[in-house]
Amino acid sequence: MKALILAGGLGTRLRPRFGDLPKPLAPLGGRPFLARQLEWLAASGVRDAVLCVGYGAAAVREALGDGAALGVTLAYSVEPEPLGTGGALRLAGPYVSGPCLVANGDTLALCDPWELERARWESGAVGAVALFRVADAAGRGRVETGAGGWIGRFVEKDGEHPGPAWVNGGLYAFSPELWRHLPWPAAGEPQAFSLERDVLPALAGAGRLLGHEVEGEFYDIGTPEDWERAERRFGT
Repeated sequence: MKALILAGGLGTRLRPRFGDLPKPLAPLGGRPFLARQLEWLAASGVRDAVLCVGYGAAAVREALGDGAALGVTLAYSVEPEPLGTGGALRLAGPYVSGPCLVANGDTLALCDPWELERARWESGAVGAVALFRVADAAGRGRVETGAGGWIGRFVEKDGEHPGPAWVNGGLYAFSPELWRHLPWPAAGEPQAFSLERDVLPALAGAGRLLGHEVEGEFYDIGTPEDWERAERRFGT
């Protein structure tokens, strides 16, 4: 199974701490975040990965090379301009030949990726989302599921819902069919769009997206506060 990692974000909220360093290279315990993510994939038996990069692509390639030192084989899909998470996946379509994982390049979801793909395959879903339980969902969007784990809707941050909830852990298993659901631009006109805002809700509305509840924890580095939490975990 191949992994596609969405690692093209600008990381503007981390710039006060790390300057122009691409967000996926932000250090955790002195090592690039992406290096830790790729080592987790290799340890899970996923050793073929495509980095979907944009901003800072040259720096990412220089830092990680062909991935051999991390136990993986790397390819690079480079955005000519910012295309959003959905556009980045569409661009990486030529690398897809079967079921694949998709992971956010600023999220480390510590679970079994094969279990996620197994749940997707057994349900016949186009995609499965790894869901993690958090104690306080007020600062995060939550995911609501129905019978059989099918996702009903994604709820944006809701300060009036401070209790526990299941949230999107930024790790997905997809069938190749996903690429038939991605909008394609008119000739010569690249189109940016979001996997999270444009694609996943549409799949959920069509009854084709599974939520798979997993044990474990996930860490992201999207904000300075989230990075500090991850650093406390991995910097020791």
